[in-house]
Amino acid sequence: VSQMPREKNPQPTRQLFAKIREDVYLDAKAKSAELRVPLREFLENALISALRDEAPSQPPAAPPRRSIWDDEYISMQSRQPIGSPIELTAEESSEILQDAIKSARNEEDAGG
Repeated sequence: VSQMPREKNPQPTRQLFAKIREDVYLDAKAKSAELRVPLREFLENALISALRDEAPSQPPAAPPRRSIWDDEYISMQSRQPIGSPIELTAEESSEILQDAIKSARNEEDAGG
C-alpha cells in the first residue's frame, strides 16, 4: 500500500502525547476517515477551533457512559458464528458480565 507523501508544514511543530479515552479516540478516528483527513490534521483543526471559540476553562462534563456493545470490536465479535473464538480484555469481560447481571435483574424486576 503506497501512501501519499505528507505535505511539508513550513511552521515549527511540536509532538503531542496524551492519553485519552478509547471511545473518544475511535470517534475522532472514524470522523477523520469520514472526512478523508489525516487524524493529525483533524485533531489540529479541532484544537484551533476550540481556541478560536475561547474554550471554557473547565472541561465539559463526561458524556453518558456508552454501552460495552457500542464498541466496534465487541460488536464485530458478537456477530461471529456461535463457537467462534473471541478475544476480550479483562475489563471488557467484566463489563459484559455486569451488563448481563443488570439485564437479568431488570427482567426480574419487570416480572419476567
